[in-house]
Amino acid sequence: MRTDKEVGGWPFTVRLAFSIRKKTARVLVGLLPLLAAACANPRPPPGGPPDATPPRVVHTTPAADSVGVGTDTRIRIGFSESMNRRSVTRAIFISPRFSTDPDFRWRGRELEIRPREGLREDRTYVVSVGAGSSDESFNRMVASYSFAFSTGDRLSGGEIYGSVHLSTGKRRQVYVWAYDLTGAGDPDPAADPPAYVTQPGADGTYRFVRLGAGRYRIFAFQDGDRDQAYNPGEPLAVPPGDIPLGSGDGRVQLSLLKMAVRDSVPPHFISARTPDRRRLSLRFDEPVILFSPPRITGDDGLLEVQAIYPDAKDSSRVWLVTGPQTAGTEYRVELGGIEDRFGNPIAPGEAVTVRGEGRPDRRAPVPVRFDPGIEARHVSENAALRIDFSEAMSAVTEPGFWVVSDSTDAPEGRFSWPLPNRLAFRPFQAWDSGKSYALRARADLVTDVSGNPAEGEIVFRFSVASPEDLGVLSGSVVASKTHVVVRARPISASEKTHTLTVAPGDSSYALDGLPPGNYRVLAFVDFDGNRSWSPGAVRPFVAAEPLFALQDTISVVSRWETTAEERLNFYVWTSSKLEEEK
Repeated sequence: MRTDKEVGGWPFTVRLAFSIRKKTARVLVGLLPLLAAACANPRPPPGGPPDATPPRVVHTTPAADSVGVGTDTRIRIGFSESMNRRSVTRAIFISPRFSTDPDFRWRGRELEIRPREGLREDRTYVVSVGAGSSDESFNRMVASYSFAFSTGDRLSGGEIYGSVHLSTGKRRQVYVWAYDLTGAGDPDPAADPPAYVTQPGADGTYRFVRLGAGRYRIFAFQDGDRDQAYNPGEPLAVPPGDIPLGSGDGRVQLSLLKMAVRDSVPPHFISARTPDRRRLSLRFDEPVILFSPPRITGDDGLLEVQAIYPDAKDSSRVWLVTGPQTAGTEYRVELGGIEDRFGNPIAPGEAVTVRGEGRPDRRAPVPVRFDPGIEARHVSENAALRIDFSEAMSAVTEPGFWVVSDSTDAPEGRFSWPLPNRLAFRPFQAWDSGKSYALRARADLVTDVSGNPAEGEIVFRFSVASPEDLGVLSGSVVASKTHVVVRARPISASEKTHTLTVAPGDSSYALDGLPPGNYRVLAFVDFDGNRSWSPGAVRPFVAAEPLFALQDTISVVSRWETTAEERLNFYVWTSSKLEEEK
């Protein structure tokens, strides 16, 4: 029995629905021209120009520097505008830390923090809103914001401040941690949570406030995987010493923190290949140094290793020049005497096998790198010329190496091979000051160990520095009982860093012969005397060498002495060597 009334052979409900769909379709078709016009004439969204104003904290509960705060108090932070909530909650740091993470609740522009175990009695708390916090338009705060309050009747007044040497665009991924060493051993940032956490501002500065009496150790690291924790392999800064704060409170500045990668993992072998009967390459997962030739044996006995050299383009690959290999023979390569750049040796006894190649080498070697670079300017009068090739080469012994020169006579000098794939030439006479050179070599005199001549031109084009083109950078440094190394690093990557060692007791420096341009100047106390800055170690703790950098770049001009007004100073406290500097 049918319940729908039939009209014209169709149920009435079906015809009604069909009629409604037809009307809807006609309405949509009529709207299409209007939609197309809207798409063809895009306009900026309403509401004015895009938001470019950094957010800021406008109020807190408890108010900054409050005392007698109840242990059941909930912490509230109000912002000047609506915030990207996830960025804020990831950048909130409360010191001392709670044993369990607190709950976060939002009410418009205000964040409420509810400690699960409550606040401790008679304790000074510091709440930091990290510089990684951003508003809904992703504008980040200019700097971290911190406020303190106490559940007792007074606030701790100790303060530690300083700055971190930051890479461009990396500040939001950098954290600064402080450990209270009272009753504790050497903390390990990879395993031990800190007592205090903050982030540096846009200028690299950080500040720990309201610290109690104790001894503190500061670390800074770049959070590459953004998990808010330090993991081995991430850049880490070790301080130049620990900082003692007395019960009378104090305000202490720490010298510049500079991050360095600390690698304790041995290099790992990746692959081996034999492109021809005289060469064998070994590739690793990081740059390596081969100190001694590996032992290579096959069915036909010991295979001679005649030379070792690094790949000119890929420092994770090393090459061996061997005696003639037997095609198809399995050779066993014992990987001994191999370390990474951090001194981690490869696992002892490790060995790999590779199949010998019988084909001769018919590929021409190629110049990969020139020093000075093509069209280099301000080259030293005593500079040596160097060429890195793609493979090991035979020594240059014939005269007439230079066939084209802009001078009457081609330069005379001594050829040497610091590496099997690096040719160096040092002239007997200095290059003429202010002169431009264009030197071309005979490629047929430069062959690899298989006799293949070099492919492509071997040409040096450079200009020698003239005293009229150079300037002087001078300044002062805090006198030290040991040597201080001052470095001026040019902003231009094509120029070289200039270094000067200041003798113990001296308080001035003057770097002369600098090409005009902008320079960044830093200095460090060279305790170990190797003219290289030591980044220190975590466990056992070894303090980094004290470091200081001028905040602004210095502009050097030709025929002029530029004096840096800011003094290179060092702020150090606790290790025996550092205390001697007081």
